[in-house]
Amino acid sequence: MLEAGIRLAVSPKPDQFENLLREADIVQIDWWPHPLHAKWLCTRSGLRARLIIWCHTLGLHYPGIPATLPFLPHAFLFTTPVSLKLANLKNPRCTPGSENIIDFVHSSGGFDDLPSTLKSARPNRLVYGYLGTLNFAKLHPNITSYLKAVSVPDFSVDFYGDTSSNMQLKALAEAAGITKRVNMRGYTDHPYEALAGMDIFVYLLNPCHYGTTENALLEAMASSVVPVVLNNPVESSIVCDGKTGLVVDSPTSFSKAISFLADNPTERLRLGAAARLETLSRFSLKSTAEKLRAHYCRVMDMDRRDFEFTHIFGSSPSEWFASCLGKYRPFFDDADGVSLRAQRLQNPLLYEKSKSSAAHFLRYFPDDARLKAWTTMLENDLASISA
Repeated sequence: MLEAGIRLAVSPKPDQFENLLREADIVQIDWWPHPLHAKWLCTRSGLRARLIIWCHTLGLHYPGIPATLPFLPHAFLFTTPVSLKLANLKNPRCTPGSENIIDFVHSSGGFDDLPSTLKSARPNRLVYGYLGTLNFAKLHPNITSYLKAVSVPDFSVDFYGDTSSNMQLKALAEAAGITKRVNMRGYTDHPYEALAGMDIFVYLLNPCHYGTTENALLEAMASSVVPVVLNNPVESSIVCDGKTGLVVDSPTSFSKAISFLADNPTERLRLGAAARLETLSRFSLKSTAEKLRAHYCRVMDMDRRDFEFTHIFGSSPSEWFASCLGKYRPFFDDADGVSLRAQRLQNPLLYEKSKSSAAHFLRYFPDDARLKAWTTMLENDLASISA
């Protein structure tokens, strides 16, 4: 960055930071519903800027995106085209002004430095793997039913990630009688070495997950590891079925996909090579940079405006949290928390210790009474199923 003439300020003091904001031609906020993001936006005296918000949450599920937020800045950029399907973007009451830009730019850092691990057709057993977040907010809650359905002999999946985030997975595999199909490899500091040993990337995510660009999936594809994904909106926007991987919709179709790849090594190699070429092209660093630059140029022709965020997010920590609940807000309006318990329990992300959950906000704002009540309600939910 220094060679390119870019000045980088890491953790500047408050006065220095405010000066940088005032001097900036464009202020870009990389936003997701983090408690400290909310605090910074809603406790400052205001912001005058040419403003771009680059949104790093999907918004179709939890956490949500406040309905009016995309229409606030000069440009609001999602990180996946899937988010452009948000219902409020089609609401005529929310028609953006002539200066408002709503678009998407993948938050990809490029993958040119990843070597291809494409392997020749070989008779020995294929290696199936997953690398990423292991909790059920990201993984499919019924993933064991998919793994159990496979008929390929000696099939198993190497799971790389923080095993402490999902202590249930191994127990569920035992209950399903497929212990040998779930290999918990733990967290790795060398993800590319793990990918180098894989033939097939088993990426079965929760239909309500929060991800957007899915860099773990893209890294696998750039390494020529053939992806098998569910037909969730984001994964389907990345993987083209039969061209750069296989898209499935049930345990039965997953089993068929695994059998196809095991029985057709030439097709597997074709899919792996195509996945790499597509990823290096469509998700290149150059593509990301060019799209951002195009929006910067458009915003530079606009006048600075004054921005205030409390009318969108609220003025207290519990309001900041609730502003991004979206369709899940009624789950938290129940006074005693019992009547909607079954519906809440179908959404694992609500019970996370991070990822913009109530517990996450309470950790930063322990004196907020409503956050305390909501966190207690969620803890009681979990206690009810373990009792």
